[in-house]
Amino acid sequence: MRRIFRHLPSDTLRRPCALAIGNFDGVHLGHRKLIAGVVDAARTRNLLPAVVTFEPHPREYFGSENLTRIIPLRDKIEALFACGIERVYVLPFNSMMAEMSPEDFAKTFLYERLACRWVTVGENFRFGAGRAGDFARLAELGRELGYEAVCARLITSSGQTVSSSRIRQAIDSGDIAAATEMLGHPLTLSGHVAHGAKLGRTIGFPTLNLSMHTPGSKAHCSLHGVYAVRVHGLQKTPLAAVTSVGIKPTVTNARKWLAETHVFDWKADAYGRLVSLEIVAKLRDEKKFSGLEELTQAIARDCEKARALLG
Repeated sequence: MRRIFRHLPSDTLRRPCALAIGNFDGVHLGHRKLIAGVVDAARTRNLLPAVVTFEPHPREYFGSENLTRIIPLRDKIEALFACGIERVYVLPFNSMMAEMSPEDFAKTFLYERLACRWVTVGENFRFGAGRAGDFARLAELGRELGYEAVCARLITSSGQTVSSSRIRQAIDSGDIAAATEMLGHPLTLSGHVAHGAKLGRTIGFPTLNLSMHTPGSKAHCSLHGVYAVRVHGLQKTPLAAVTSVGIKPTVTNARKWLAETHVFDWKADAYGRLVSLEIVAKLRDEKKFSGLEELTQAIARDCEKARALLG
């Protein structure tokens, strides 16, 4: 049974597991190779396939600037489940975690509290206070405690290492095709449709509004600008649309990033519906226009381009 934990399991819920540890932003090809190892190990050893990830991102906790997310937490968790994981531990990265020694991390956290009996990490994995522990130390502690540690080698795409950082760079440059290739699946954003200011309908372009904010995090979405998308979840087949992701500089300069989607040929009520936006191509950067007239003209051009791209 699939379960999400935002705390360590109680004694009654603890089960011996095969575990992967990481941030897993994007759940890209490298992540999927690592997770496939977890699922296989769990099957052959009669263990529970599980993943540990942290909120906020450790880099965010330590004050890293300009940290962005490839996909929202909801999409990350759903992607992990789709890969065969049965438990996702979304644990708080706080002062206790930051100050934990490698030895305590392995003994108290992994072996005792999570009942880990098999663990895999990427070859650049570091753990413990001051990033003092590496894979060699993780494996050494495993031999002492009774869990097996496996290092997952990095994989390449188009001759370069697949990483979340490279995918963010591709998204930032507008190269959605390259990002999608490294992900190994379409780049998507999902969420429940919420009420907005309803400005779009007054200028002829009503929108579905999704918040891109993760509670407790200051990191914003890697996507920024206007995109041609396909909307899943409104009907049996996906619908063509155009989406603007950002802070709405012409009308609000919102503090929280939003995804506003104008769906072509759709007029029904969608409030509260869970929808997924499949990002196909970037049309342009977000821009502050002189007023609503110029904004309306730009949206019309965006729609024309998106219709041509999506067919």
